[in-house]
Amino acid sequence: MKPMPARNNGRFPLSGFTTDSKHSECGESIHPVKVESCINEACMLRKTPRKNLLTSALLACAFQALAASSSVAQQTRETLTIMVEDAAAPWSKSDGTGYANDVVVAAFKEMGVEARLRVVPYSRCKYMVLNGQVVACFNMSWQPGFEGKIKLAARPIFNVSNDVFEPVNAPLPKPPEGKCVLPAGTVVGITRDYEYSDQVMALKRSGVVFENSLSDSTGLQKLAARRFQAALIMSNNVEARNQKARQSGTENTVRFAFNCGVVNSTIGFSVTHPDGLRALKLYDEGYRRIEADGVLTDIHRRWFPNR
Repeated sequence: MKPMPARNNGRFPLSGFTTDSKHSECGESIHPVKVESCINEACMLRKTPRKNLLTSALLACAFQALAASSSVAQQTRETLTIMVEDAAAPWSKSDGTGYANDVVVAAFKEMGVEARLRVVPYSRCKYMVLNGQVVACFNMSWQPGFEGKIKLAARPIFNVSNDVFEPVNAPLPKPPEGKCVLPAGTVVGITRDYEYSDQVMALKRSGVVFENSLSDSTGLQKLAARRFQAALIMSNNVEARNQKARQSGTENTVRFAFNCGVVNSTIGFSVTHPDGLRALKLYDEGYRRIEADGVLTDIHRRWFPNR
């Protein structure tokens, strides 16, 4: 017997597998055929005794019932509601579009599941999957606190660089080549609830002070206003490094200083949600298939035609 979902604050989880029945093109639901009505109709249409029609009518209705059942099966699909962050362009945008969104939807579609995306701030997405209130959340990167609560998909959807930005007029001390170091007490802006590289977390252990912002763009604006001494920004290899500075109107006042590592990002599934592990298995297989048959390449080409 399938266990009932665990309650959260008196409520059941907000997402999971459901089954939808589509209506036919003429706007009417498909219903099973009733044998009695078929026989009566046959009797009215043919002026022959009921006894002689029984066998043929039953056979005809059996074929109709089989056809109707097949049509119902084709019109019925499984759906899965999952959460996605709202401020991670070009991967996941506030309007529900994005490269990662298309990848996730395509992987589930390959497995016969319609993924319905709920666009929310990342902090909410992360909180609810950690607490088993939703099946999955993306885009996530591994951190030790996920152990026993979240399993990440086998393959990353994309990777991001953890870049340190500085004010143009108040540059940071230049670290040794390839190193990620800052003086103890340096105030660095980070985006609330984002997962960062091991190098970034080592900064915190060394005495660097982290302060939260709602997004990378907000962090850059606070940096430009000198509320931070530095800001950690998620950059990628498909856009210019200062893309977020341009988008936030800070390109003339802040600049890239040095890199603090790269992290993989993908979709995370709740271990405690009753549908979490099944959804993970379906997604991993769907991703493998869309990678093998070229769908993943087509999505990448559509979003990044020059890459």
